[in-house]
Amino acid sequence: MSAASGDHALAARLAHECGQRLLDLLRDPSAPQGWGLEDAGDRQAHEFLTQELARHRPGDAVLSEEGHDDRRRLDVDRVWIVDPIDGSYDFGVSGAWSVHVALCERGVPTAAAVAVPAWDTTFATDPPPEPTMCRVGRRRVVVARSRGYSDGRMLADRLDADVVAMGSAGVKAMAVVRGEVDAYVHAGGLYEWDTCAPAAVALAAGLHVSCVDGSPLRFNKTRPHTPGLVICRPDFADELLEALAPVTRRRRS
Repeated sequence: MSAASGDHALAARLAHECGQRLLDLLRDPSAPQGWGLEDAGDRQAHEFLTQELARHRPGDAVLSEEGHDDRRRLDVDRVWIVDPIDGSYDFGVSGAWSVHVALCERGVPTAAAVAVPAWDTTFATDPPPEPTMCRVGRRRVVVARSRGYSDGRMLADRLDADVVAMGSAGVKAMAVVRGEVDAYVHAGGLYEWDTCAPAAVALAAGLHVSCVDGSPLRFNKTRPHTPGLVICRPDFADELLEALAPVTRRRRS
């Protein structure tokens, strides 16, 4: 097995196993309830991912939502960017949460996986998923619940499309991969652990992935922040980016 294929396989295995451990926690009658369940899930998932990465890739840095930002990551070529539970608000409430594991090399994601346990599926960069490119009917765009008013209203006004909202960046991105929606748009800021693995998997599947101005995404920046995200079918990209032009103009002014 080559080093590159080993990275793909490791990302997929860790995302899948982490998702299964979280399902076990949800089934455990002794597990805490309410916010305590979310905290326990975040902690256990973070510990599992960081311990496994330390064991299998000891020379690599790790950036995790639940961990301390070790600035050593800025001085190394290989950085794993992980979100132990993306959409933790939905953990224990609905299936709209996911696990993200991605490897970035010099700012570019090279191997990644997104596990969506509620779908019993882990999407990986190798082998890449095969997206459904020809969905029938009105176009559907998914946005974050927190941006249903801003992003949702703007896109509904400027596109002939239905706009829906749901949790977890990973779930929204993989809904595009599965062909359930035509695009996922987040015109505000996100953290790199929200976006890195979903963006990598979507790119591997042949989808358009960019910032809201159409520029490519970069990762492992000093401030681990992504200034917006667009994931969509390639034939929808030009129209969608044109609809988002007011956002781009406001940021430049």
